[in-house]
Amino acid sequence: APTISGSSSAQGPRSLCIRSIEAAMVFSEPLLPPPARQNAKHTKLSIFYGADEYLEQLSKKYEEYDELAALLQAGPDGGQDADQAKAAVKKAEASGEGQTGKMLMLDVDDDKRSKTTKRAIPTPNIPEPMPPQLAFMFTKISPEQKMYMWNIYTMIFALECLTIIAYWAMLRYEVFSFGVSTFIYGFIMVVLCIQNVYILHDVIHGATFPPYEWQNYITHPLADFISIPWMDLIMEHNRHHNSTFDLLNHGEFGWDPANWLYTLQEWTFEWYGWFTVPLVP
Repeated sequence: APTISGSSSAQGPRSLCIRSIEAAMVFSEPLLPPPARQNAKHTKLSIFYGADEYLEQLSKKYEEYDELAALLQAGPDGGQDADQAKAAVKKAEASGEGQTGKMLMLDVDDDKRSKTTKRAIPTPNIPEPMPPQLAFMFTKISPEQKMYMWNIYTMIFALECLTIIAYWAMLRYEVFSFGVSTFIYGFIMVVLCIQNVYILHDVIHGATFPPYEWQNYITHPLADFISIPWMDLIMEHNRHHNSTFDLLNHGEFGWDPANWLYTLQEWTFEWYGWFTVPLVP
């Protein structure tokens, strides 16, 4: 734990304030320091894995879901877990169980170009040398950061559940009028649901598999009444990105399962867009 050395009278209020802020920043650090991470052990009651154990789990998951690994390999950069996905694909191919099919590859011609736009498959344009201020954009997410993302997502889900209970309590015990209670509930829930969608999208791309199996089931309970399982959503969304690299060229490299959304949105500047855009979930 950080300590504040010296006397407050000797250092003055300004120095003491700065040191207090530094100490607070250390305490609020989202990830465990390296020594603690290395010594962390997973138990049945803990919610955290150790980084090495989680990395091992990712490799096993990609071997289990080798269709997803094949889909990620078809993309330009292979995704956040490119090494694990590549190893899983090679293992499946070596055992004669490699996954094939149009849904798992890009739809290109003999010259490896789009059949519709004749554009070559885009490749990541990594600057050389790497400017220090841009390095974070090309850095893959670490196992610790993946676990942190799922922990935050779990916290948001818990807050959503507590908000529902709080709404019931406000109505049950008549803390406020129905209108005021509904406004408070609605405002908080809208904010939480927006964050839910943002982080859900991030974990799809950066932390596909949660540290715990039960976390697969907290992604959709507060979503639409008509929904799909977590793994189906992952496959659908990665298929979308493999087909549409440029939002101005939908389905450039194959069928895009999100095409129906684009169809409703592309009429935004037409008068009938007022009728189609609200249909987009």
